[in-house]
Amino acid sequence: MRVPTLSKSRYLSGDQCHLRLWYDSYERDLAPPPDASLQAVFDTGHEVGRLACERHPGGHYVAHDYRHVRDALEETRRVIEAGTASVLFEPAFRHEGVLVRVDILERLPGGGWRLGEVKSTAELKSVHVPDVAVQLWVLRGAGLDVREAAVVTLNSDYVYDGVRLDLDALFQNHSVTDEAEALQETVYARVREMLDMLGGPVAPAIAPGEHCFTPYDCPYYAHCTRDVVWPDHGIGELPFLHASRRSRLEEEGIEEIRDIPSEFPLTSLQTIVRQAVQEQRAIVRGDIASELARLAPPAHYLDFETFKPAIPRYAGTHPFQTIPFQFSVHTERAEASLEHTDYLHEYDDDPRPYVVERLIGAVGTEGSICTYSHYERTMLNALAVAVPDRAEELTAISGRLFDLLPVIRKRYYHPEFRGSFSIKNVLPVLVPGMGYGDLEVSDGRTASAQYMQALRSTDRRERQQTFDDLRAYCERDTLAMVRLRQALGAIPA
Repeated sequence: MRVPTLSKSRYLSGDQCHLRLWYDSYERDLAPPPDASLQAVFDTGHEVGRLACERHPGGHYVAHDYRHVRDALEETRRVIEAGTASVLFEPAFRHEGVLVRVDILERLPGGGWRLGEVKSTAELKSVHVPDVAVQLWVLRGAGLDVREAAVVTLNSDYVYDGVRLDLDALFQNHSVTDEAEALQETVYARVREMLDMLGGPVAPAIAPGEHCFTPYDCPYYAHCTRDVVWPDHGIGELPFLHASRRSRLEEEGIEEIRDIPSEFPLTSLQTIVRQAVQEQRAIVRGDIASELARLAPPAHYLDFETFKPAIPRYAGTHPFQTIPFQFSVHTERAEASLEHTDYLHEYDDDPRPYVVERLIGAVGTEGSICTYSHYERTMLNALAVAVPDRAEELTAISGRLFDLLPVIRKRYYHPEFRGSFSIKNVLPVLVPGMGYGDLEVSDGRTASAQYMQALRSTDRRERQQTFDDLRAYCERDTLAMVRLRQALGAIPA
């Protein structure tokens, strides 16, 4: 069997798990296709990479794709030897069975080269260093005099003026030369291990574990765990379980919450979870009715949807700033009277002034405003800064918020919550038959990704369908809060 070439992405897969590398190399179809959220990550990476290259006008782009590796290698060699370009984008290098394409390769004024790895984040992360280290190993092994290595990220302090992106201010270089050089022997050893493994007759036998999620979620996890028989209520359902206590339970062979002995140290919430699981019933603590009695009529229910563009789009914003583009409000004026209003910004300008204007009209000046988590308060505070002429009204709205999440977390636990107080987990338990499974958009990350995709789309029908799906999802969130409040009110003390 011919051993496949390692790329930097495959090297990183193998650094996480040799089985993941095996699947990447031989059975890629075992991974599901990227969903809208993951595709949005890829799209953002391409956009950030393109702009990072624009910082170097006149650079040479090696355009050959993965099907034309020899052409890419030859073009890279030719351009470097000719000395006609001070910067190369996507140059190709191969050394001892490892092929890499470098995002940005700069010729240094004093001689030698700097390799730059572009990341669509706003900070340097430790996981970026092995990525650079394997590239440094390949380039130097191929004979290139690389003297510096850097990770290029977005600069979270940069504020867009709304007129022109200042690319030099938008990006920042983080030197990782010393860190990458310190890993060179490790890279060599791991490359040898990976190539030997790939040359073997069968996939390595590696059991699922914590490595499946560190540093990235493995796309083959569902395949690797297809035959696993999970505990009915595993210890992973204990909220905020400290790693040391998890290890202690595992060392004692305890997988089920119901098997945790009474003397084992747990937090008060974890103790409630254990009791609910052991007794297979809901646990009610305190007076839920008195909590809900603090709601002043008419009760409003508010939910925002937001997105975080990596490249700032609106004046006064910075990379990855959270921008509300949509809200839904249900208003309950009497037990049988329910009104709904919403707003979704369908245009490519700053949605925040429009969101604020419509929101102020939607919630009026009277009644409590129910939310599920503190997120809406955070967004209202941010909107008050972004739209200062309406800050007083937004502050007043924020003062009327009533969070349902702490009520449930403090007062009620059901075994079917499975350790999570997410509205997606709580809703079908307290309101049987109600959920999100019938919607095209059923979570916030997908909503954000779909909105960004709609803004880029030139297909009018596709845009409108996406906007309709987003409205349905946001409306479901606020209707869910209405039904949750009603269900909580019906729980006997």
